Amino acid sequence: MADALLDDLDDLSDVEPEEETNNNAAEVTAGNDDDGIISAEHQDHNTANGNNETATDATNNNTNNRLLNNNALQSHLQSIRTIQQKDNNTKMSSAHHKNSKEEDEHEHQLILTSNKHLASLRSELHNTHLDICKSYHPKFPELEELITDPFQYRAAIGIIQNELDVTNVNEQLNDVLSSNQIITISVAGSTTNGRMLTQEELNQVNDACLYLDELQSVQNELTSFVESRMEQWSPSVCALVGPAMAAQLLASTGGLAELARVPSCNLQLLGKNRSTASSRGGMATQSRTQHAGFLIDCDLVQACPNYLKMRAVKAVAGKLALAVRCDHINVESGRQRTADVGRKFKEELRTKFGKWEEPDKAQVVKALPKSLLAGRNLNETMLVGEGQPHAKSLFL
Repeated sequence: MADALLDDLDDLSDVEPEEETNNNAAEVTAGNDDDGIISAEHQDHNTANGNNETATDATNNNTNNRLLNNNALQSHLQSIRTIQQKDNNTKMSSAHHKNSKEEDEHEHQLILTSNKHLASLRSELHNTHLDICKSYHPKFPELEELITDPFQYRAAIGIIQNELDVTNVNEQLNDVLSSNQIITISVAGSTTNGRMLTQEELNQVNDACLYLDELQSVQNELTSFVESRMEQWSPSVCALVGPAMAAQLLASTGGLAELARVPSCNLQLLGKNRSTASSRGGMATQSRTQHAGFLIDCDLVQACPNYLKMRAVKAVAGKLALAVRCDHINVESGRQRTADVGRKFKEELRTKFGKWEEPDKAQVVKALPKSLLAGRNLNETMLVGEGQPHAKSLFL
């Protein structure tokens, strides 16, 4: 018995080290697995951080590449503000200052540069509007199709923000939209599949809206400067259509020389709005005629009745093409620039439009001419009555 018990104890002592070895191996394996999970978690965390850093870097790059951060534009704005400050000081001192030839050339270059920057600003405004639409699309995807004007769209989303029920902000929308647009937006907002934006997404939308406001402010500043100098460089055009519209025409073409090359048939289409599905459906943000541009808002055209406006636009475009070429020739040759041509054309157009509106003259009632046949019959009757033979019987 004793020997048997000793043998069993020996067997147990041999098994225990093997179990300890297996347990140690299992613990090592489990430890390795835990280390692998921890390392994988670290890798995922690092990847997420890398993606966030990439997104942040992309946002910073977009901010740095904005047009308003351009050194050339900032330098140009500073030059304009310096000249405007000089003009204000001259007006306050009530002293008449005549610019030298160098100053005139400098202002002319500033006008040309302003027109180029205005073209760049229009492109930047369009791109910024697309960025705002893309950022706000998850919240209200139908809104960008219902409101196509960039500034009205920006004002609308500035009021709506993350509001789920658009009817709660209808009173605020009355200040920026028409009643027809508000009703359509309210109906679309009740059936939209959009979701609420996160705080980060909403901040991105608001930042883009602020940038759009800055672009609009700079655009208005440049346009105001060009308008103030238009009467000096293009007096005939200003006398014909006004300085504000003359500035719009020059800004759309890039300068007086470029505007002088545009034929009259294309002048009436400068500033034309493209028709979209929303505009054809009655949601147009501007009530401008489809086949007319800036000239439809001219004082001469607006004074005409609706049935004559398109005819008046063609007449104004023809005279405008001549006035622009006169101003361009005077600038290039160094001759004195006057508004006599523009005033003459404007008076001619007013006289012509006045004749168009006159009613048709009434027809004058005239007596019918005496018929030769009636006189012949009368003579024959007189001969027969006197007892003489009828004229026809003489030939028998």
